[in-house]
Amino acid sequence: MTAEQLEMIKAILPTSLGSDEIRAAISADILRQSVFSARMTNARYLQQVQAVCAQVAGGGMNLADARAVLTRTLRNMGHDTANAHGITDPASRRRIDLIVKTRTEMAANAARVNSQTAATCYAYPAWQLVRYGTRRMPRDWPARWKAAGNAVGWVGAAQDSTEMVALKDSPIWQALGNGAGGYRDTLGNPYPPFAFSSGMDWSGVRRPRCIALGLITADTPPQVPERVSVAPSDEEIAEASQRAGMDLAGGLQ
Repeated sequence: MTAEQLEMIKAILPTSLGSDEIRAAISADILRQSVFSARMTNARYLQQVQAVCAQVAGGGMNLADARAVLTRTLRNMGHDTANAHGITDPASRRRIDLIVKTRTEMAANAARVNSQTAATCYAYPAWQLVRYGTRRMPRDWPARWKAAGNAVGWVGAAQDSTEMVALKDSPIWQALGNGAGGYRDTLGNPYPPFAFSSGMDWSGVRRPRCIALGLITADTPPQVPERVSVAPSDEEIAEASQRAGMDLAGGLQ
């Protein structure tokens, strides 16, 4: 399934909750399978977010065009798009760009996880966490790596934080997404982006390098990572509704 297809089958999740409240009330699995934005209760806007992000993920639209569509939608909803400022303003360029970039990166890497086979995992058993985008004030990812590794006992992961290499099925990836060590800017994903606007991504690591790092031996069979769930079940929706204390089932479509 492509990144575009993965994005389009997700549920719409209108919510009045803020970012921290969402993290506390709704499980990471539900969030991973939903289209939402903090304090955005308008389902029509979220449907538009879903549509444009799917087009960006599929290569049919660029970021500038996606921003224009969402800005126009918000203007028609009554938002003052001409004077929008800051990351908390739904109509600001910064907020819109963050949503589109984050959602398309999530869809691309979810599709990447689900495309893994025994053959790809034999040739490239591990991923390396690498920087692909510059940041004015980059986060301390080696420190996060150490915290995540300690949280899972370094299962399937190299303790050398200068390389940040782990097997594709290592629990360290979920620990990074969960913010092991007390980090609050994470997204709950076992794949990049692990945090908002991180500038970090995966690079495949060849089998000989994994052997040299002691992650596997020459005769270790390939381990395919667990597939990413892409649509919430009725049971998951009910569980999310109960935890959030609101009628999410009426908003999920």
